[in-house]
Amino acid sequence: MKGYLQSMETMGLVDGPGTRTIFFLQGCPLRCAYCHNPDAISTRGGEEITPERVLQVARRYRSYYGQEGGITFSGGEPLLQGEFLHKSLELLKKEGYNTCIDTSGFGSPALLPKILPLVDTLIIDVKAFSSESFTHLTMTDGFNGYLNFLANLERNGFRGQVWARHVMVPGYTDNEQSMRAFIHILRPIIHRVDRIEILPYHTAGVGKYRKLGMPYRLEGVEPMDKERAKELEIYANKIFSEELQKERREAQRRNHEKFKILHDRAVISEQEQAEMLSSLRNLPLLSEVAEEDVDAVLNEVVLSNFKAGDYVFRTGDAPDLMYLIVEGQMKIFYNTIDGEEQIFYIYRDGDFVGGLNLLVQSPYRYVGQALTDCKIVAIPKATFDRYFYDSSIILRSVLTKSFERIRWAEELIQRLATSNASMKTAGLLLKLVKRIGVETDEGIRLELSMNREELGNYSGLRRETITRKLGQFKDLGYIELIGNKVIIIKDLEALEGYVL
Repeated sequence: MKGYLQSMETMGLVDGPGTRTIFFLQGCPLRCAYCHNPDAISTRGGEEITPERVLQVARRYRSYYGQEGGITFSGGEPLLQGEFLHKSLELLKKEGYNTCIDTSGFGSPALLPKILPLVDTLIIDVKAFSSESFTHLTMTDGFNGYLNFLANLERNGFRGQVWARHVMVPGYTDNEQSMRAFIHILRPIIHRVDRIEILPYHTAGVGKYRKLGMPYRLEGVEPMDKERAKELEIYANKIFSEELQKERREAQRRNHEKFKILHDRAVISEQEQAEMLSSLRNLPLLSEVAEEDVDAVLNEVVLSNFKAGDYVFRTGDAPDLMYLIVEGQMKIFYNTIDGEEQIFYIYRDGDFVGGLNLLVQSPYRYVGQALTDCKIVAIPKATFDRYFYDSSIILRSVLTKSFERIRWAEELIQRLATSNASMKTAGLLLKLVKRIGVETDEGIRLELSMNREELGNYSGLRRETITRKLGQFKDLGYIELIGNKVIIIKDLEALEGYVL
């Protein structure tokens, strides 16, 4: 594994927190008019360097980093050397280094879920505030891709802080309207932004263009007045503060609305409440809570009734609640770009969802909807942190459930990748046997909470196809259909033959 290095700075003080070693990597897909490192644009040339060599350099200067300092990768565009960057970050994080990337967000999207979880600070270069100005400035048509990069940071595993920077060129963005647009672009990640910086345009790199025989597109443009740039930086930070307050108020409003919905559906009957509390005491999740704390936990959770079809949570919901199903079934799904519903999991009595979201503070990525009438307990994050967070048994349960979901996802991928509809249908039936199958004299009984369309969504088939395949399996004697809601598995071995 090799990367290509344009240059290195060993005692950097501005490209990330504290004192840092900065690796300027070779290659950039953008052609910014004000670029002061034109020699780093080409992917060719530069010094070869390995991730192991990066680690050696980091070790040499570690005593200078203190608590905040560390390693920064800049460029060029470091994401353009994604494989090298990923391997370097892996080695650095194993030894506890603070890591930073100075990026414009242009690299292989497939590598972002590997790279971003290893980054403590992202220095994000906001080049322009509209598609037209972005194309004019960078000579590339990538503004929408840049917006997607920002919008998907957390989905790709980023949990660090953001420094947002903009190079201000006189006559282009040296105005308050541009500063408002600057902050607006940061809205999807505003809660992670730690610093807003305006970098005044300068002409220090013009000599490099002449030396390289390259035209300089801002020839004749005077350097940005530093005092005016500072005034606009202060204004941008003021707008940022106002937007952050709006975001917090909106988050509070959403949380209040979420709790209002839960309380509107709260169990009212004292008898029903007593029955649910009794059931809760017997669930594994509460078995390890100290006896003297159980009553306190039960007083803080919200006991709610959900009708079939009610939404329990939606994509993007904040990780403020964990949901425990006392009775009923809930489906977890998302809508594909074609507008189709893809079901991932079916949860039932005793299952819980959201434990990992609370642990890593990751928003919900899917939709939870009651398949049947459900009794669900919502556990607030404060309650989870107070009574569950330090329990190794409960944390092990969360990890076990997460592992189960990974296995389900792997099986789903395998099932969806199979071109044979018979194999998909058989795989679905076997999954249902494990989850809800009941042994009877007639065979394994499946009491379905899903209709044919939902069965299709779970298996990756159209409603007509799943109906036809079930009919064929019935004719072959593999199953028996009783109405639309009951399937009796008559020949389990035959079904296993399709998928094993």
